[in-house]
Amino acid sequence: MRSKLGTFVFKLTISICALSLASGCTYLSNVSKQAEYQRIQNKAPTQRNLKFLLNNQTHFVYGRILDEDNKHSGRTIAIAAFSNKFEQNELVDKTFSTHVSTHYGLNLPDGDFDIFAFADSDQNGKMDQTEIIGRLNLTVSPDQQTDNVFGDADIILSGAHSADWDISIDVPTTSDIDGSLFFPKGTIRSLDDPLFDRSNAILGMYEPGALLETSPTMFHALEEESYKIPVIFVHGIGGSPREFATIVDQLDRDTYKPWFFYYPSGADLDQLSKLFYDIFLSGKTINSNMRPTIIIAHSMGGLVSRAALNRIKGREKENTVDLFITISSPLGGHPAAAKGEKHGLITLPSWKDLNPDSRFIKKLHAQPLPEGVDYNLIYTYKNEQSLESGKGGDGAVPLANQLEQRAIAQADVQLGINNTHTGVLQDPAAIKHIIEAINNVKGDLPEEHWKILKMEGFDVDDEHNYTPLERYSLRVYGPYMNALANGDIHHLDIPILKQFVDVVHGKKEAKTPTETAWLKYITSNKN
Repeated sequence: MRSKLGTFVFKLTISICALSLASGCTYLSNVSKQAEYQRIQNKAPTQRNLKFLLNNQTHFVYGRILDEDNKHSGRTIAIAAFSNKFEQNELVDKTFSTHVSTHYGLNLPDGDFDIFAFADSDQNGKMDQTEIIGRLNLTVSPDQQTDNVFGDADIILSGAHSADWDISIDVPTTSDIDGSLFFPKGTIRSLDDPLFDRSNAILGMYEPGALLETSPTMFHALEEESYKIPVIFVHGIGGSPREFATIVDQLDRDTYKPWFFYYPSGADLDQLSKLFYDIFLSGKTINSNMRPTIIIAHSMGGLVSRAALNRIKGREKENTVDLFITISSPLGGHPAAAKGEKHGLITLPSWKDLNPDSRFIKKLHAQPLPEGVDYNLIYTYKNEQSLESGKGGDGAVPLANQLEQRAIAQADVQLGINNTHTGVLQDPAAIKHIIEAINNVKGDLPEEHWKILKMEGFDVDDEHNYTPLERYSLRVYGPYMNALANGDIHHLDIPILKQFVDVVHGKKEAKTPTETAWLKYITSNKN
């Protein structure tokens, strides 16, 4: 006969599995793994091992790689954090970038860190202590950042530095995923990329620090930056961007571009909401304030993105959200989370926040959504009887927790779907509603501007020494630049467009790649 503890663990495992599709074996194997991490930490503590303990709070550190003299353009840059807390000069975390002026991300426990930027100057495939080109000293602790997110940790590539210990970091081989002109290394991927495999999604649930080593920026896209309206997809616990493939397949990709917040779903939800805000909404990391933003969130992703919206303060540079859709989200928390926190063998930080009595849930809907947000609340149920009685749910989240009263009061649209918690993401009625809602978000530009933006761009040869950014500008915006230059469309007093027109007419000096590209292009065509 199963013991009371065994019975509870079994029921808790079923609850977690219902939300994430994780197996009971996966849960129990991670119980064992966490015990092993703790044993190692007790015997021979290290900062690196500490990152993987679920009962230890870590911090997300990010910033820009700044190369004021443009000496390192096109080179692979390593960012690495070293600590002396337990071991001398311990390498705690590292990440790589193939472009300067992009963001890097590190996941670090409490402590003092030397963060170095390296470049493989001698091209021998390794970076050592003589190849340090930037340095930052940083102390991370909850006393300094209550959200456990340290933004603006910029590293200036200021020249030669050195360390007084031996360092050897292998330079990763380049691949097709390195090719973005705007985003950090590994951002642009297809949905069938191995990074989005189920094994990695579950890793992010039980070992957040491990997923962050392979996906440190948490931001992914299917295509390069452009004029298109961003649609941000946010998965639930144990999920990944791949779950939205059916919806993405029906998206008008000439008008909208899919972005994904691929986060370690076992992590603290307040921390994740701060990261979501910083990446997608603040305007500091990704600036989309000339275009509306759309957020489509499933399950626990609805809580992460809703909490991020609470951080919007109406600042001038913040991005504007026009449409917010939550799907099968436990907006009132999850009843199993309270029991799990009290009796579970391991408790995920996110599971603590899902407790209906948690501070996170209590403050989630305490303030209204930002002005102008159209909120669609999609809930799911397995049968008509459960809907009529208000009991039951979709096999994962009870209806009562999906239909949180404050959330209902803020919703502009409510839609019930007779399907399971994950089946809703392939449900024709749900997808039809989501796509129609997306298509109603048009952006601020007039229709004649959109028609020209969607035209095929200009391909140019190498004769006039176009930079990659200039070539990209002509390929994506060529007809639009031509229409602006010829006065076929008006700049609408939008600063960036007005600046371009002034450059074309010789009133201002060209500064951006778009402006220099156009001047080169018209000169070459005159010749």
